[in-house]
Amino acid sequence: MLQKTRAARRVGIVDIGSNSVRLVVYGNPADSFRPLFNDKTTCQLGADLNRTGKLNPDGCRLAEQAFQRFINIAALLEVDRFEAYATAAIRDASDGGAFAQYLERSSGLKVDVLSGAEEALAGARGVLEAIPDAAGVVADLGGGSLELVRVGNGRTADVDSFPLGVLRLADTGSREDLARHVAASLDGAGWLQPSDPPGSLYCIGGSWRAWARLHLGHSGHPLDIIHQYAVPAGEARTFCGILTRMSAGSLADLTAVSSRRRPHLPAAAEIMLQLIHRIAPERVVFSSAGLREGLMLHRRRKKPGKRDPLLAVCTRIGRSGARQRMTPGSLMAWVQALGLDLPPAEERIAKAACRLVDIAGMEHPSYRAEHAFMRAFRLPAVAIEHAERAFLALVLAARYDGRIDQDWTTPARALTEEKARDRALAIGLALRLAMTLAPGVEGARLTREAGTLTLFVQRDFISPEVARRLDALAAAVDLTPDLREL
Repeated sequence: MLQKTRAARRVGIVDIGSNSVRLVVYGNPADSFRPLFNDKTTCQLGADLNRTGKLNPDGCRLAEQAFQRFINIAALLEVDRFEAYATAAIRDASDGGAFAQYLERSSGLKVDVLSGAEEALAGARGVLEAIPDAAGVVADLGGGSLELVRVGNGRTADVDSFPLGVLRLADTGSREDLARHVAASLDGAGWLQPSDPPGSLYCIGGSWRAWARLHLGHSGHPLDIIHQYAVPAGEARTFCGILTRMSAGSLADLTAVSSRRRPHLPAAAEIMLQLIHRIAPERVVFSSAGLREGLMLHRRRKKPGKRDPLLAVCTRIGRSGARQRMTPGSLMAWVQALGLDLPPAEERIAKAACRLVDIAGMEHPSYRAEHAFMRAFRLPAVAIEHAERAFLALVLAARYDGRIDQDWTTPARALTEEKARDRALAIGLALRLAMTLAPGVEGARLTREAGTLTLFVQRDFISPEVARRLDALAAAVDLTPDLREL
């Protein structure tokens, strides 16, 4: 039924969850966190699970319709690998197995019912692919369950699954009853303890994305992107306290999140509070990648962390509209010649900037700098923290405009420290000078010695503009410029 008519590249994952049924279709493996198609139907299969022990009948009808619709969509999209997975509601309901078998008979496709451990490990793999240096605890909160996995050095360790989904907790009772119920469940995981050094709590799942959306607005954060939004643990604890005490009327006023998510915010906040109390993380980090990405990637032979997903995306984007193809390695040599002693994280972002060096090359000259800045600041990529986005954006602003003090760079400057801004300016000016010399840059050489920044370049490429841009770069790193003919 799902015959392919072209090269095998597309993967379709149907996630039959406790709250919704979702189809995500992934395409280019080098850019696997940007789905080609993403749609869901809210079914609430697990809405009555605690009370009846069975699936919600209305939810079953909606889930069946959504499943068939997604099969048809996958066929239209010529999906090569199509897989369906079910999680806590079907796993735990007394009639869950029968419903999964019914879906298989009616569709001819296998529905893989994940165990709690399998669900937890798939979610952790998705996080590790999107945040390769993740260290701490991954917590996946769904409608029917909470999965916890300890991660570090690209590996998973302790794993647990708890029947603490937000739908299941909806009728727990008072706030005190909820807190006792959550505590009693988490007491069963003796490994939930502080680590040395402190790690992070990585949150995935719709209710925690809603939490992050609210906090973004509450804190006035200058970047409206949830992936790798990081909140200090103390600040997260305070915000959780606010949410757990909110009345139904106050929750209804939180229009920044969907009406379906609002009633579940206190339960999500209570679980986060107790996890913070138990593992004492340094911060709470939100990931847009999780279960479905982990399921999509589980057949790949590559181990997590072997490929830098940020640099892979920047390479693809940088090549798509560049006027001149410059070798990232040769451009990085110009950056390294400045002797900035970049921290490893900034050196990695500089490598990303070398790949995006002509990202706005096809735009109108009057708007190239602003366009490059905005594309970098809002880059559809993973494995990049918000401060790193700001650093990258400032580098590209300087590369195109020679400065980073424009009004439109204000959000990025708010996310970076002064010394980091100085380094971003210097890197951008180095790339600006290199691109002025293109294609002669391959034969040119930049050196730093005894307080002097020297540019060696062929006579045909020496011009007043080159001299001005060398002067600006030298001034940014407190050196004397020296322009010499090769």
